[in-house]
Amino acid sequence: MIYNIFFLNYLIFFLNFATQYTTIKTSAINGEHFKHQTFKNMKTKIALLIVLLAFIGNNANAQVLNLNNNKDRLTIGFQLGEVGWNTTYHGFGWGVGVSLFGVYLDCLISGPQHKFDKHVNSTKWDDDAEFAINAGYQIPITSWLRIAPIVGYCQTSYGKTDASTVNVEVTESHGRIYHDYRATERFHYFNYGGGIFIQPFRHVEFYAVGTVRAIYGGISLNLSNMADSKEGAK
Repeated sequence: MIYNIFFLNYLIFFLNFATQYTTIKTSAINGEHFKHQTFKNMKTKIALLIVLLAFIGNNANAQVLNLNNNKDRLTIGFQLGEVGWNTTYHGFGWGVGVSLFGVYLDCLISGPQHKFDKHVNSTKWDDDAEFAINAGYQIPITSWLRIAPIVGYCQTSYGKTDASTVNVEVTESHGRIYHDYRATERFHYFNYGGGIFIQPFRHVEFYAVGTVRAIYGGISLNLSNMADSKEGAK
């Protein structure tokens, strides 16, 4: 269908938009400071967004801004990305996202790098850890396209991972050792941004989120549609 083409175009647009940032440079000239804001291709991106929304608005089957599209909707997803973005300490992490009736919640965690190191000695590694918790509401532009303003909280920490400490984590399939991480400094940040959620298939949704403290993407399953399919098969 034609919206699948716009799904790809819109996703490329969003990811490109999210990776662009406003830089503020301070230069000193004769003791005075000037701030310059650089906006990269902002007019072009806004124009593309207007054209896309105009197309959606003219699509007879679009059901634009129909909040009933969030009714009985339940999705659960897995996500990967950078947490602690734009801070001193940041790392690649993973997390989960859940939406229910349009309300969206997620978390993203990046643990200490040396926590599962196999060496046991007197070394104390410099390490850091990060996590973010976010919430928002999905606005259904159409039945297959949603955007969400997002706010949340991000914490980063710096500390030491002690190689002389040994703990054992046991699962049904295997066991592994890990070392204690003790944070000596913690930093707290207000987080805000936005996300885009695109469902090109009945049961599968792709999403990307860009905030001032994290940038990540994921894939989720639409459990409500899966339940409807099972009911219809009976």
